[in-house]
Amino acid sequence: MPNPPSALRLQFADDMFLRRHDGDSSPAVNQVLWRLDGPYDADRLRDLATGIAAGSLHRRVVRARVPGARHRWAPAETLPVVDLQTTGVAEHEIGTWAQAQADLPLDPAGGRSWRLAAADVVAADVVAAGAVSAGAVSAGAGGAAMNIVGGVLVAPGGARPGGGQAAGAVVGAIVSLTCAHAVADGAALIDALVRASTHADPIVVPASARGTRALLSDASDAARQAAAVARWAQAKARQAARTTQRAEPVVTAQRAEPVAAPAPPVVQVTATVTAPADDAAWRAPVLHVELPADRVAKVAAEHGGTPNTWFVTFLARLVHATGRFPGEPVPVALPVSTRGEDDPRANSTKVARVTIPADVLATRDLGWVRAAAKEAYTAVGQTGPGVAPVPLELVQMLPDTVVSRLPQPPVAAAMASNLGTPPPGYTHAPGGSVRAVATLSHYQGASATELRAAGGGLVAFCTTVGQATVVSVAGLDPDRVADEAHLRHLVLSEADAWGLPAVPW
Repeated sequence: MPNPPSALRLQFADDMFLRRHDGDSSPAVNQVLWRLDGPYDADRLRDLATGIAAGSLHRRVVRARVPGARHRWAPAETLPVVDLQTTGVAEHEIGTWAQAQADLPLDPAGGRSWRLAAADVVAADVVAAGAVSAGAVSAGAGGAAMNIVGGVLVAPGGARPGGGQAAGAVVGAIVSLTCAHAVADGAALIDALVRASTHADPIVVPASARGTRALLSDASDAARQAAAVARWAQAKARQAARTTQRAEPVVTAQRAEPVAAPAPPVVQVTATVTAPADDAAWRAPVLHVELPADRVAKVAAEHGGTPNTWFVTFLARLVHATGRFPGEPVPVALPVSTRGEDDPRANSTKVARVTIPADVLATRDLGWVRAAAKEAYTAVGQTGPGVAPVPLELVQMLPDTVVSRLPQPPVAAAMASNLGTPPPGYTHAPGGSVRAVATLSHYQGASATELRAAGGGLVAFCTTVGQATVVSVAGLDPDRVADEAHLRHLVLSEADAWGLPAVPW
């Protein structure tokens, strides 16, 4: 951006996502997958990495030196990681390969905030013999000579050293970009990729102040945070006083009446669900399915809606199919970006919420969902009555040991993030022949115990590129979606209910 701020402080969401990398909770990582019709272009990917490294994703944390001040973002001083793999991935193993990339750790505090990887896709019946091991190529932000890490050499023009793949065996490629949620939400990720791939001016993260200037900046920010907490405390006190006045009892003399015995508690019986056999080894299942975009649009229109409302309804019906909220309404979270032009913030997403009745889901009434979603989007950002229970400024001022003891926000029963049709710079970031694009958020290493405590749920993203709509689903509900086979059955069955052919990755 032309005039970057003197200090770019971590917003509340940045701070909470950052703490997940250091605490007991699982780190949140966003992933973009590009499915190509031909081999990947190594030179193009190195150029893309150089562009990303010059922009807003390539940042690190500078810890505040004054208590109460927010930490600052600064440019990362690390080399970007570009893993151009020489071993092909079989078509039926694309999902496994993608998940392996999503599981690799990132360190946003230290500047290792993102990672780019690519592999050619080979026909399922071809066995690569004698291929060298995969490694990483790290390119400097200035695009100078490459650092070679792991002993893997990527020859100019994208040739694959080591051989091992039969002529004509390559049927495509898969490219993965993973990025810590602490440094970018979906909108920030799209913006950074478009700028990098089109060689547009990047959003520059300002360099961190040093010495006395840094101390004064931290002191000023701590004072602003404290003032915000003080204003909240005053508003809370006024609210409590008004509540007390309204609740003042009127005492009158009256005859004592016998006290009735309390009614017995209502016991709600729910179905018992068998938990996974081994919680320690359990990992959240993930599935990407490719659907024909024109068929999705046609089916949505036939039911009175759009591809977006079809996707929201698709996910809510999946929740019912897992056995959750049987015959009841399903609450769905809908992320909404509030990002402005040249916005340097890492996270700027708010969440709209819509609750879809069971009968609407059963009849697939997308007209009702469309109207409800529109109302929910309109309500985003509107301030509700009353005072917030806890000011975000106060939570951000607290040390990790205290924040870790606070109740964690529950996982949404269903979170539906529809990217629609992304801009061409995002779609074709890794090069030409892009067949489809998938996007998904992961909780790295999340255990069954952690997700049960958070309430479980389903997270899904939808991306449409050309003729392909890709729905990506993560099952964060260990007691209802125990493994990938079950998730696959649920998703493919729901696609079939809409008359849509779905091809899993």
